Amino acid sequence: MTPADRMAEHLAGQTRQRVEFDALAGAAERGDSSLLASPDRRRVLADAAQELVRRGLAQLPCGRPGWDFSAHPPLPLWVKRPSRPRAVRAQPGQRAWVAPLAGLSAVQLTTSDHALLNPVNTLLRDEPDAELIPVAERSYQLYDDEKYLHGIERHRLVTRGILDIADHLRARPAPAPLAMYELGPAPWLLIVENSAAFTSLRQILAAWPDRSQVGWLGYGAGDQLVASLPTAADSFRERDHPAAHLMLYADLDLDGLECARQADTRGHAAELPALVPAVGLYQALLTRRIRQVPPAPAERVREAVSWLPPGMATPVADLLISGKVLRQEALPLPVLRAHLDPASPLLPQLRGPLPRVRCGPGQKEDTTVVPGPDLPAADQPMTTEALLHRWPSASMRTELVYGVLLFTGNFDERDAAIAQRTYPGRRVLLNNDGAIEVHPAGSGPARSLLDR
Repeated sequence: MTPADRMAEHLAGQTRQRVEFDALAGAAERGDSSLLASPDRRRVLADAAQELVRRGLAQLPCGRPGWDFSAHPPLPLWVKRPSRPRAVRAQPGQRAWVAPLAGLSAVQLTTSDHALLNPVNTLLRDEPDAELIPVAERSYQLYDDEKYLHGIERHRLVTRGILDIADHLRARPAPAPLAMYELGPAPWLLIVENSAAFTSLRQILAAWPDRSQVGWLGYGAGDQLVASLPTAADSFRERDHPAAHLMLYADLDLDGLECARQADTRGHAAELPALVPAVGLYQALLTRRIRQVPPAPAERVREAVSWLPPGMATPVADLLISGKVLRQEALPLPVLRAHLDPASPLLPQLRGPLPRVRCGPGQKEDTTVVPGPDLPAADQPMTTEALLHRWPSASMRTELVYGVLLFTGNFDERDAAIAQRTYPGRRVLLNNDGAIEVHPAGSGPARSLLDR
């Protein structure tokens, strides 16, 4: 092999475009040990460099700074491997789209777009009414890869409304289900973010003396909660145990509050009740020891705390912006147990005071919690106070509206629980005017008459 051959062999094994000439000289010298001490060494190496150029394997420096002029003849300090010509991609040709995808004819599509859409076009041609199946199953059917459609909801054709997951892919999301435990018959769900806090609350609720006051307890956090919250509707339907109240108890930090707002939005899209903060638990958490962390961005904080009631949003925002957070672990089991009083109704202790009641023109807004005693125990005689305050005897008016029983009065969750036991299987709702609505059975929570 000639010195040029050995240099060419070395070049072929390189990945960088620029190669130091000393490395090429070393390759030539390893094949001919006499070259290192030869008086013609520079001439041989210079001729080999020119041979590489003639073969089209290398380009020599154009300017003087790229050469070594310490002796004659000058040698290049480096050579440059020629760039490979870019392969010209063949543009996909025109194709006929089925009617549901006809709008694609006006869209500039890439090769990868065609790879995505061609199997969809075939599906809609052969099975236009294919049953909706989980996205991963459709992905495996069309592309032999269950992960091919992962994240399809973020694809530009989907976000622009050109490709629809249900109508075109004939698929539906299948998020991991929300972990839910039916601890009692009450129509509420409390979701807890932290496994330690969940375990403590589960222990407390399992020992709650009045089982009728206990509802669902769920566990979920972060993106998993946001994705899985809509699956709660399936559990409510399967157990014939709907929830009129959805509450979340998470860390008081930026991530926890942003997650809560996103989950509330996702739940609203699934026609679930609003996901509200477990204010009673947060009030207890705010009395505990604060943890120092880096300050959170003020703009994001102010947006995140809008999920909290006004009286709590401002102090929490001040904490987060100043670099302080509260973790659920700061409220341990003994303190949490002491905070929840079995002698008082459970739901108001979790959710906090009732939201403000909507008032008519000229009326003063009432910000107090609806008063009144609990019903006496089953083995005790009825009292006048209970008769005047509790449903159904405290109803001011009873109406039938669109097939829905409407009991007008100043009721609270205790009355809703009584009505739910009275009308098993139906969906009982406490509306924002403090009235009780009894709706027929159906999938998901009932929609209030006030929203129609």
